[in-house]
Amino acid sequence: MSGDWTRGFILQPAYRIESGCPVVHLWGRLESGETFLVRDRRLRPHFYVRAADAEQAMRLGAAPLAPSGRRALTGEPVLRVEVPTPPDTPPLRNRLENAGVATFQADVRFAMLYLIERGIRGSLAVRGESRAGSGVDRVFEDPDLEPADWQPELSVLSFDIETDVNAQRVLSVGLYGCGAAEVLLSTEARGGLPEAAVAAGSEAALLRLFARRVRELDPDVLTGWNASDFDFPVLLRSADRLGVAMDLGRGPGPTRRRTGRGRFQATQVLVPGRLVLDGPGLVRGAFMRMERYSLDYVSRHNLTDARLVVEILERLHLVELAVERSRLTGLPPDRVASSVAAFDFLYLTELHQLDLVAPTVRRPGEQTPAMGGGHVFRPAPGLYRNVLVLDVKSLYPSLIRSFHIDPLGYVAEPGPDDDVVVAPNGAAFRRREGILPRLLGELFPRREAAKAAGDEVASYAIKILMNSFFGVLGTPVCRFFNPEIANAITSFGRELLIWSRDRIEAGGRRVLYGDTDSLFIESGVEDPAAAIALGEALVAQLNEELAAYLEERWRVPSQLEVERERLYLRLFLPPARHGAAGARKRYAGLVEEHGERRVVFTGLEAVRRDWTRLARRVQRELYGRLFRDQPVEEYLKRTVERLRRGELDEELVYRKAMRKPPEAYTATSPPHVVAARKMSRRPGWLVSYVITSAGPEPAAERQHPLDHEHYVARQIRPVAEPVLDLLGLRFEKVVGDDRQLDLF
Repeated sequence: MSGDWTRGFILQPAYRIESGCPVVHLWGRLESGETFLVRDRRLRPHFYVRAADAEQAMRLGAAPLAPSGRRALTGEPVLRVEVPTPPDTPPLRNRLENAGVATFQADVRFAMLYLIERGIRGSLAVRGESRAGSGVDRVFEDPDLEPADWQPELSVLSFDIETDVNAQRVLSVGLYGCGAAEVLLSTEARGGLPEAAVAAGSEAALLRLFARRVRELDPDVLTGWNASDFDFPVLLRSADRLGVAMDLGRGPGPTRRRTGRGRFQATQVLVPGRLVLDGPGLVRGAFMRMERYSLDYVSRHNLTDARLVVEILERLHLVELAVERSRLTGLPPDRVASSVAAFDFLYLTELHQLDLVAPTVRRPGEQTPAMGGGHVFRPAPGLYRNVLVLDVKSLYPSLIRSFHIDPLGYVAEPGPDDDVVVAPNGAAFRRREGILPRLLGELFPRREAAKAAGDEVASYAIKILMNSFFGVLGTPVCRFFNPEIANAITSFGRELLIWSRDRIEAGGRRVLYGDTDSLFIESGVEDPAAAIALGEALVAQLNEELAAYLEERWRVPSQLEVERERLYLRLFLPPARHGAAGARKRYAGLVEEHGERRVVFTGLEAVRRDWTRLARRVQRELYGRLFRDQPVEEYLKRTVERLRRGELDEELVYRKAMRKPPEAYTATSPPHVVAARKMSRRPGWLVSYVITSAGPEPAAERQHPLDHEHYVARQIRPVAEPVLDLLGLRFEKVVGDDRQLDLF
């Protein structure tokens, strides 16, 4: 095929049916800066059935069947089933499976199948004749394609809408990005307009103007804050009511909204040729935790909100992170948060190279065995000095590499002559490098290189991907789900954590606590520098002994690396409530990092969104004073006095997520649900409420006085008592309530 190769990045893989034939559409941007569309009609929708099921499959409509040269993971040969169009697959698949005929890869999306079979992940190289397109610069018909490595800089346009009180009418749209900073108004121009404001004259005219401006500014990415769940639904409803075509794309076709099925799939907004990346979805998909996913506290001005979204995305590098994850996983940037889909794409691509096919995902509702978790030791409660924390870097990925854990390498019933590695849970794996260990073997050095180069985005993207591999193997919606494999990983982790604890204690050091990949070791020395030196010596010793243990017991080279993760100058392991034993996954400590000392919390109220800001602030202050050997009594007494006088009311708001509509709670009615039922508008997924003399009420619509004694008993006392108990103090005496008790 004539022409030179040129690199590009895929924004959106899709397909359309033209004259009864499915045509793959790959929309994206080229290295030259031009936009492009690849159209390819050469792939036929297909899936597979076992050759042994050929006769029954044909009777059920799977005809004709063709040799594929491929095998299932079990080694059985499979035949290829072709269908005219992708929508023809589900009914045939269901018919076959209902009759007991197993299918393979009958649920893989057609456009993704196209990329999987070509090994293309995010970036591509294209060669062929092209023509100018309508909405894109270049259109390629059935070109040559190859995988490539190129990272684009995508253009981003943020928008925000304002509506009437019932969110039925669009009043204005703010646009920011791609050189624009403007507000489109539905009103007519009467007198002087604010700067950067454009009067459309009516709501219908506003919608048409918005669509035209998006096409003129031509962004790669459309974004907003809750745009997928608020702005787009309102826009599409209004457009439908007014008969306005909401054509925002680089090609013909309407803007569509696809609601996620279940908790593993987010809502998608599909605009031909463009990405829609919602701000909160990017934050959550990057595993960044925020107390509130709202812009209300900053501004209600249209243009300001749109600008703030762009600033947040730029500051956190969220678009760049989505692009990097796309290049790693092969998924389009608006789907990279799906770890199951990412694993699917990578593993199916590798299987394709081996002429193997994977099973279709099992239907929901089937019973699945319980998954084992990481091992946790019971902590020894108390306040300690100079506690070392050693952990295994990337524990689960390292276990997968060390012990050849892999779906393809799993042996359900090993024979006496099979050379296998047997996990503590009994699962067996062939003693050879499988797909998953090899993928991780490539990712580990790539991450180290990214870290060395200061490329935090690439390093974090690889970390997210590697850490997801264990989770998807234990997820029933993953086609490679196997409880034996997932439990093999955790069983190795448990055994090696216990072995490491025993080795350390055999050397005379006390292990105070352990959790999955970490051990908390009492150094027994007063000088922090001496504790650090001790930690480095323990790391070297443990790595050497661990490697020898793996070689001796399992005959495998160790890919595990123990490192000194942290030194706690002071560490408090609290007791469990209503008991003397230690509380698992709950502790606080004083650390020194970059020359500054700070208190860090794990599992305690200070890092939990469902506790009030007052409780979190008080806990941080109390532990800071405890670790600095400062008194706590006067501070705590003064705080309770101010609380009772109403001086801290703004810090008394609870925030709790609702997993379902308020009316769906029938067996019980938690406080946030009670408050949600009292709202004048339908609540969002996060409910802000307070406790009053009349019970829970919405924070923004409170009708009764706050119940300050509730907050003393349920917020201040629980965070204070662990510290007070350690100091031999009673809460009632410290805050002055004991005098009232003495009267009885």
